[in-house]
Amino acid sequence: MMAKAEERLLAGIIKAIKANSRGWVEAIEVVSEDGMPIAHESDNEAFNPEYVAAATAAICGAITAVIELMNAKGYKRVNIQLEDGRYILVRQYRGYYIVCLTKPNPNLGIIDIVFEAYLV
Repeated sequence: MMAKAEERLLAGIIKAIKANSRGWVEAIEVVSEDGMPIAHESDNEAFNPEYVAAATAAICGAITAVIELMNAKGYKRVNIQLEDGRYILVRQYRGYYIVCLTKPNPNLGIIDIVFEAYLV
């Protein structure tokens, strides 16, 4: 079980990422490797952290399997461009996944800088 201090730290990190992304991040969540939601921030009231967490773990598991089948090394991040111009961004951080949904046509440079600043 996760310590409350670690949960608060992760919640603070994603809150800071969202706050400093200049409005480009619509939703962000910390997910455990086994698909449990840890913390989230979202502008959308319909955001379902349980479903997002389960889907994120499944996506990351599939990516890991493909990487292993190709005899490649692990990955650090995944960027998925959606048809409406938004992106789903996934980063690995201390044994967790940070999954983020951007607003349409985001400034990915700003978002990457903010991720780099907080996910050290």
